[in-house]
Amino acid sequence: MSWDVQFDRGLWLPQVGWRLDAAFPAPRSFISHAHFDHVAPHDEILCSTGTARLLRLRLAGRRTEHVLDFGQTEPLTEDCAATLFPAGHIFGSSQILLEHARHGKLLYTGDFKLRPGLSAEPCATPRADLLIMETTFGRPQYAFPPTEEVLAAIVRFCRDALGDGELPVLFGYSLGKSQELLSRLAAAELPLMLHPQTARMTRVYEEAGFAFPPYREFAAAECAGHVLICPPQAAGSDFVRRLPRRRTAAITGWAMDPAAVYRYQCDAAFPLSDHADFPDLLRFAEAVAPRRILTLHGFAVDFARTLRERGWDAWAVGQGNQLDLRLGAEPVRALAAAPAPPPGSAAPLAGLARFAAVADAVRGTARKGEKVAWLADYLRGLPDGEAVPAAVFLTGRPFAQAEDRRLNLGWALLRRAVLEVAGATEGDFRAAYRQFADGGEAAGALLRSRPDRGVPLAEAAEFFDRSARATGPAAKLDLLAAFLARLGGNEARYLLKIVTGDLRIGLKEGLLEEAIASATGQPPEAVREAHLLCGDMGDVMRAARAGLLGEVRLRVFHPLQSMLASPEPTAEAILARLPPPVWLEEKYDGIRAQVHRRGGEARIYSRDLHDITGQFPDLARAALALPSDFIADGELLAWRGGRALPFAELQKRLGRGGHDFFLGEEIPVSFSAFDLLWVDGRNLLAEPLRERRALLGALLEAGPAAFLLAPVGEARTAREIDAAFLAARGRGNEGLIAKDPGSRYSPGRRGLAWLKLKKAYATLDVVVVAVEYGHGKRREVLSDYTFAVRDAAQGNRLLTVGKAYTGLTDAEIARLTEHFLEQTLEVQGRRRTVVPDTVLEVAFDSIQPSSRHESGFALRFPRINRLRPDKTAAEVDTLETCRRLAGVGG
Repeated sequence: MSWDVQFDRGLWLPQVGWRLDAAFPAPRSFISHAHFDHVAPHDEILCSTGTARLLRLRLAGRRTEHVLDFGQTEPLTEDCAATLFPAGHIFGSSQILLEHARHGKLLYTGDFKLRPGLSAEPCATPRADLLIMETTFGRPQYAFPPTEEVLAAIVRFCRDALGDGELPVLFGYSLGKSQELLSRLAAAELPLMLHPQTARMTRVYEEAGFAFPPYREFAAAECAGHVLICPPQAAGSDFVRRLPRRRTAAITGWAMDPAAVYRYQCDAAFPLSDHADFPDLLRFAEAVAPRRILTLHGFAVDFARTLRERGWDAWAVGQGNQLDLRLGAEPVRALAAAPAPPPGSAAPLAGLARFAAVADAVRGTARKGEKVAWLADYLRGLPDGEAVPAAVFLTGRPFAQAEDRRLNLGWALLRRAVLEVAGATEGDFRAAYRQFADGGEAAGALLRSRPDRGVPLAEAAEFFDRSARATGPAAKLDLLAAFLARLGGNEARYLLKIVTGDLRIGLKEGLLEEAIASATGQPPEAVREAHLLCGDMGDVMRAARAGLLGEVRLRVFHPLQSMLASPEPTAEAILARLPPPVWLEEKYDGIRAQVHRRGGEARIYSRDLHDITGQFPDLARAALALPSDFIADGELLAWRGGRALPFAELQKRLGRGGHDFFLGEEIPVSFSAFDLLWVDGRNLLAEPLRERRALLGALLEAGPAAFLLAPVGEARTAREIDAAFLAARGRGNEGLIAKDPGSRYSPGRRGLAWLKLKKAYATLDVVVVAVEYGHGKRREVLSDYTFAVRDAAQGNRLLTVGKAYTGLTDAEIARLTEHFLEQTLEVQGRRRTVVPDTVLEVAFDSIQPSSRHESGFALRFPRINRLRPDKTAAEVDTLETCRRLAGVGG
């Protein structure tokens, strides 16, 4: 029997009950080294002596530790022994060799490096039957130059900068890379100074017996004439920006990429890495000589393919591009179990087929009453097992918005599954997409010859659940292709619309709430209230049918949609909507968020209801210091010195683990709370804002500094509002939110109780629909973006309104280039049509009617203010907003 290796948010070995380098809290996990992307607060760990020493300093908490010296063998289970070998990555980094009585030898490397280093134990190559290896640089172009050659180039860079009176700044990880740099620079006799984080880690190495050349901890007044070593995340920080006359360099294996200096926003980049390069990956595989190899991280798919071409049995696991791993999959067409209806049959539509017909009917009428009537009749006739998923699917989502389940079915995977089932080509798909500008419609066109089969909605719900739980795109591709093979053209059309999150049938959730009320005989207000509380249309449908809407409750750790503010152009317009006095809050440049806390647990949710606690664990810990259980609404901000930092600072923490490279210290965050929705079991949504505010103030009064009570002012005149607006802008904030102090909290609603004033310059939230390569130094990156707004009256059809190519950093453009290359739908010369999933905030001087763009409007001098990763295409501004800003009637 061979080893059973599973990928469930990381590597899991069920035969021994241990995980390998789990990045989330687990009962038991091997930890290969002390970088924070490989550790979590587990109950029980296995690691090397050096890693244990580092973890005790870096990761607080109680745990059971099994600590082994290199070469020491100890029983892991009754049938399996474990031995650790050095990996050469950083101090204490280890590989684990598991020897099982029945399954043979398994070697897992974690991150490793064959080249000898001066700050880590030399890498070993034990023999094994199964090798699971890290392949960060698994493409042939990543063949690093000799270390001495790279070091000589770094030394020349430093001496040239010093000779020109500049401060050379080298960016390398504070744990591992920086100590290797220190060791390597000893012979050069350069005066060295370390960032405080780097100095802290270096002292840990010194306590373990490592010797380094003389260095000093950073002192601003004395840094001239030194070489400064900093962690990578400091590159765009105030710490570096305050350094006079600096010359910067990234020290990373990714320096082999042509655009590295733009990606890292540095003057130079040097390929000194603590990972194995491509030749060493091959040498390592040959030395271990396993019967089978599993690759992970980096270019795992590419390297596995290379190994197979050389005769190895090799496969990638858990990677986003793992599309050629189809082990154990049956032929797709063999899974088409549901027979097609016989020719000439007149069987009534059922399941997905009926759903598609009703959705088409809703799309075919502009009258709200007719839409509601169609939906009510449809929902009324469904059994319970179909009505609940139908209500969810009619929101355009596979799961309720408040759920944290995600399909992670990207466009490349969807397209491949459709082409496989349809027997079509890439050219066929591009032609269909050009015709419909909608992935679901394009799929339906390619599959139109397939008759609908009435596959039950409950089976579609089961497919979505299995897809969300599947790990790795190979497994997801198998599931999707197999399910599509069971569907007819109309069924597939709407299945993919649900997968992509946009039905485009002109159906707002308010109309669906009315339809549920009509179908179940419940008051519309009760349906609406229940949906506001739980955010799950399926639960609402179930409760409405049972006459239990009154029992639907607001739940902690079940995020609500945020109450939204409607835009107004002037102070006079605000006073025309709200009776004075109005409350004024400053509009910060941060991320709208909710903080939920109950007992010893706290979680943070973004405005799109995603759990982002892992990115801000410092803030979650601070929430536990507050005296009550609560749900608070507010703005998550990068914060230092008593004021909010620009959004660009906060953006550096998005998508990163909160512990990663001391981000909590380099980019501290605060939560500016402006509303309280629930406290100690009491639902506050229906209470007036002034009451919610008083309770919020009491909650935060003696709380931690990370939780701030958003300041509130009062205004009775337009002059007072204008003065407050100018003061807010003078403090670097976006503008004002005006609120009615007597208003209730209405989740997900953009009413007239909250109004926003952002006048000094005009902005729109738009979605990128096409990209082009730039010119000059940006000729190798996709830096020119064509963007669109929504036509809400036509099913949220996207209409172009402008093009911009200024405002983003080189690093942001480099990241977006990688993203857009993956999300390309069609290529026409330099222009690429892309999946509309990237939202920008664009500023402009004016907007005017124009035939240049599909919207009929053009922006004058557009420039990109910032990326909006917290928003989706369904939330961008509308054509109606463009008309209003241009002063044109609808």
